Amino acid sequence: MMMEQHQGEPAANGLRLVPAGRHQREGPVERPPHTGRTRGLRRPAGPRQVALLIPAAALLILVSGAASSLRWMFVPSLALGLAGGIWLIVTVPPLLPHPALSRLMMTLLAVPAVAAAVLASFASQGFVLETRGAVRSGEVTRVIEHQGKTTSYECVIRYHSVTEAPGTLNCGKSDHVGATVQVAWDPGGLVEPDFAEAKGTYRFFAILAMVSEIALVILGELTVAMGVVLRAAHRVSAARGPGTADGPEAAVGR
Repeated sequence: MMMEQHQGEPAANGLRLVPAGRHQREGPVERPPHTGRTRGLRRPAGPRQVALLIPAAALLILVSGAASSLRWMFVPSLALGLAGGIWLIVTVPPLLPHPALSRLMMTLLAVPAVAAAVLASFASQGFVLETRGAVRSGEVTRVIEHQGKTTSYECVIRYHSVTEAPGTLNCGKSDHVGATVQVAWDPGGLVEPDFAEAKGTYRFFAILAMVSEIALVILGELTVAMGVVLRAAHRVSAARGPGTADGPEAAVGR
């Protein structure tokens, strides 16, 4: 039979048997991988794509902060904020070639991101309370201190007239028994009640939130630009090689 013949010997029909595959005499044949796993791999986003997506991620953080003051939007807004923040932290700083510089930019990006979300929450809460809320005058009758990882305070309030305003309110260490306060609350329960602020205070928080948003975008774009410049400098330095530098070693070689 043909299978009993040695590799390389002529067959009965005059054709020569040539080993194929891994049994070739020249050595193993490497075949390109075509598995589904290798097809599914995607290249990471380049600096240009990251730079274009930074404003969108920053906008997610700002919107999530503004929506977090709404009781029924807290969980969705938290998911949006985490998505934008995690993307920024995971994608932007690693573009820098130096680990220490990358960690520094992570910290610098986290500060305006958190500030934008918190300030946007204050602004939206103040806007709702000022536009559709009611204000009632009352007196602090008791301050309750809650001990935990952090210390928080809760004020029990007695109002001067019959009202449906909340009887307790989160307060600070400076609040004391007997203090007269103005409480703003939303009858529809859209946001949490708070002490009434001066009219238009929410605009101040909104401006600070926008400043933090702009700072976040600028820091992100600056990080991308620094990564491109530093990596290009490393490539140029590696292409030149150590032998191109002028110095004692080069002089000896001459």
